[in-house]
Parts: sequence; C-alpha cells; structure tokens
Amino acid sequence: MNKNENAGSSAEQLSKKLDQILRRLDLLEELILGKPEYEGLAASLRLTKMGISMYGEPLKIASRLKNAEKYLGQKPIAQDDISRCIVQAAAMKGPLNVSAITRQVASMRGKASRRIVRDRVKKLAQQGVLSKIEGRVPKYELVEKG
Repeated sequence: MNKNENAGSSAEQLSKKLDQILRRLDLLEELILGKPEYEGLAASLRLTKMGISMYGEPLKIASRLKNAEKYLGQKPIAQDDISRCIVQAAAMKGPLNVSAITRQVASMRGKASRRIVRDRVKKLAQQGVLSKIEGRVPKYELVEKG
C-alpha cells in the first residue's frame, strides 16, 4: 500500500469512528432529554456533536476525492472534460441530482448543457462510476472503487 492509499484508508477509518461517536452521542442525548435532572447537559452535548461533525465532513470529502482519483485516471473519463467535471462534482459535493451536477459542471467549465450532462451521467452510471439513488428527485453518487 503506497502513502496515498494509506492516507485515504486512515481518513476513511477516522470518518467511520467519528460516525460511531456521533451515533453514541445521539443515544446519550435521548437519555439526557428523557431525564429532567440532566437537562443542563443537553446544550454541552449538542456543542460536542457539532464539533465532531465539523471534522467528519472534510474527512468524507477527502475520502470521496481519493475515490475519484481512481476514476479520473481511466482513459474515457480523462479524455472527456464533462465526465471529468461530473466525477469531480460528485466527489466534492456527494450525492447530487442532474440539475445540481449541471450547475457544478457549469461553474467548473463556464458552461454546461443539462441534456449533455444528463446523458453523461447516465453513461457513467452504466459504466459503474456513478450509482443512482432513487427518490422523488433521483441523485447520483460516486461508486466506492476498491
């Protein structure tokens, strides 16, 4: 494992540990809110959760960027500016719908056609680069590449 892979995996491990801590703090909050004698602790607990979550988000972004590097080196994506921008947007922002991806691509390139972005998103999903998250408005996220 080279230095970059090791850094990516340790960021991922740290992010998972922070998520576990946040889940435990959620449980503590439920217990505290149910008992009036601990009422004064609720504000401190919320501040602690907020502080921990501030560290967690940059770690998740770093992990997604590390994952994106693996896709950006592939020839079809490396040669297509729009696909490259889509992968970068998904890495930086997490799950996005086609309109949000189009806005991100436009901010990177100066212009973007929603139709072309939508077609590339579908192509990247078929190639296994993006996965579709079903919902009222479908979103797309990078597939974790091992």
